[in-house]
Amino acid sequence: MKRRKGFTLMELIIVVIIIAILSAIGVPQFFKAAGKAKEGAAKANLQNIRRMELAYESITGAWLAVNCARNVACRLQVDADNADRDNNHTTGVDLQVAFTDEEYQYVRSGNVVTATSSIPAQYKTLTVDLTTGATNW
Repeated sequence: MKRRKGFTLMELIIVVIIIAILSAIGVPQFFKAAGKAKEGAAKANLQNIRRMELAYESITGAWLAVNCARNVACRLQVDADNADRDNNHTTGVDLQVAFTDEEYQYVRSGNVVTATSSIPAQYKTLTVDLTTGATNW
């Protein structure tokens, strides 16, 4: 009698079950890590916007209008040579913050810039106060 080589149906089913269990554990952890990475990027963007706002305010005495939509390239730029022509204040430094965020929308209201997540499952609001640097995250 010839002996056949290969796996039995039971062995294959056990392997599939083990793979399913590992996937059930690993996939949520992956999405959790991805969410934390996006949140970290939003925090960095908020800090960069704050630095840009403070620099602009020190040159012109006014704040920039920040309203960056989700999935749209956000570019805040100040040409310091032309920012305050009335007072002949020139620094020779151009300031720029540029980013595109797939999840967060950035809006300035008063002295606070708010980044709001647009994904309902991970809804989160991050804020930074432009004058004090106080954060809420």
